[in-house]
Amino acid sequence: MPAAGPLFSSTQAAAAFAQALPTRALGRALHYATRVTSTNDLASDAARGHAPHGSVFAADEQSKGRGRRGRAWEAPANAALLFSVLVREPRLAAERYGWLALAAGLAASDALRETAGVAAVPKWPNDVVVRGTATDQAPWRKLGGVLCESLLPAGGPAQPGYVVIGMGLNVTQDASELPPLPKAPATSVLLETGNLIPRTDLFAAVLVELERRLDELCEADAFVRFRAELDARMEHAWSGLNLRISQAGRERSGRFAGLDDHGRLRLLGANGSVEYWSDAEILGLE
Repeated sequence: MPAAGPLFSSTQAAAAFAQALPTRALGRALHYATRVTSTNDLASDAARGHAPHGSVFAADEQSKGRGRRGRAWEAPANAALLFSVLVREPRLAAERYGWLALAAGLAASDALRETAGVAAVPKWPNDVVVRGTATDQAPWRKLGGVLCESLLPAGGPAQPGYVVIGMGLNVTQDASELPPLPKAPATSVLLETGNLIPRTDLFAAVLVELERRLDELCEADAFVRFRAELDARMEHAWSGLNLRISQAGRERSGRFAGLDDHGRLRLLGANGSVEYWSDAEILGLE
């Protein structure tokens, strides 16, 4: 199987890709480089320089890519889809920011199904995974992750002036190129399907789906539909499962019981009590 090349062959190819996107805002201003420290850092720097909503920063390799809690995000050059989107949408209410990572995970899952036939699902709070089967040793295989970072505008109101949505999706890695993960193995589109898909196809599909999900977060009626769809997807993937949850050294076990109005995880204990978790990690299944 031939090795994957760069996302774009030239700056002209990147510009043509952006021009051909059917989105209104996302990706219309596209900044591409072969190697950067972190696409989230580039997006944050550009936001402070008043870059417009929907600006996208993509790279073939990151020297200091990161995930939640300061963990490193590792991927060889030309093998993953690595990008960040600047969100400064005035219609997006501050109370909806907590849904952005899940909206991005849902968008990525839909794009992966559409372009590669991968049965990806969002895993609370910020992962994109493929559910394991009854014979697998792990409950899921991690295909990608989302990192949302928001910053206060200088001298502005006490709410984020913008949010950066960073995303990494494993596309062409083989097993030897994926890092070991403590809770479940990493996987890629190639490992799941045996196919080497163009990363540009997946990139375009994610941007289209993400813009659609952002629109849903901005509109009252559409947000109701977004919640219903996300609840149904999560219910199908995780309902009835006993989860082990950890946050700040505190660990609990219980059944997945959906999400509350702020995107927090509801955990149903054996005694019937319900706990709400906002920034925890799912350690595994029991």
